[in-house]
Amino acid sequence: MSRHARHWKHTPIANPLRARLNRWLFDLSSKAGRRTNATLMIIIIASVIIGMFATVGHLEARWKALFYTVEIGIITLFIIEYIARLLTARRPLAYALSFYGLVDLATLLPLLILGDANTAIRLLRVFRLLKLIRYLRALQLFIASLRDVFEIMAVVISAISIIVLVAGNLIYLLEPENITNAFEGCWWSLVTMTTVGYGDIVPHSAAGRILASVLIMIGISTFAMLTGVISVKISHSLAYQRSCPACARMIAQEFSYCPYCATAQHPPRQRDDPDHTPPS
Repeated sequence: MSRHARHWKHTPIANPLRARLNRWLFDLSSKAGRRTNATLMIIIIASVIIGMFATVGHLEARWKALFYTVEIGIITLFIIEYIARLLTARRPLAYALSFYGLVDLATLLPLLILGDANTAIRLLRVFRLLKLIRYLRALQLFIASLRDVFEIMAVVISAISIIVLVAGNLIYLLEPENITNAFEGCWWSLVTMTTVGYGDIVPHSAAGRILASVLIMIGISTFAMLTGVISVKISHSLAYQRSCPACARMIAQEFSYCPYCATAQHPPRQRDDPDHTPPS
């Protein structure tokens, strides 16, 4: 993180009301911020459960009407929350374009884009679960690890796609009486590589079984390698949670000196939130 980025994070907000709302919504290190965000997390989970009850067909009409009313109230609450975050963020545009800002917007877009309110509400229930990423540390680490290995994942996905296309066309040539077209062969190849094994398509010839065995071995090796890389990145994120004040690189909490610039480190302070206002 650059010095400029660290500077704006700690710049005090002049307006007292805006500063208080900023602390409530963004500062997970303060008691007020933790209470506010814990309440929002409970509301998200409760709204999803209520939405699941609303899908039960034999419920009485008055219960469905009640669930619909509650859902409208929750949607209104999250619209107010999104607007409040935009108004109280230190850099509103940066928040709006950030991962969490886009997730917050995704929970509202179906209502704005779709004309059918019922369909929009069903989509909102699904997207609303993404908001939990903000509050769950484990999910944050997982997303961060995926961001770090994005290039590796792109290479692996590209390789898998090529193998699926080749194997799909090859199994169609080997067993045309069993697999009706190459697209069906690609589906079989993907299912076989992931070792899911639905059993809807099973090779009958020896050549087809040999091809399936090769795909299974490739799939196991590929996904095991990718899982290992992600595990290493998650372990690194758990250990390297402290930023060097001199070079801004992430280092482990127990380091007395930065391994990159050899700057002596002060005792670790409480971790800063990306949009944190230090409490007065």
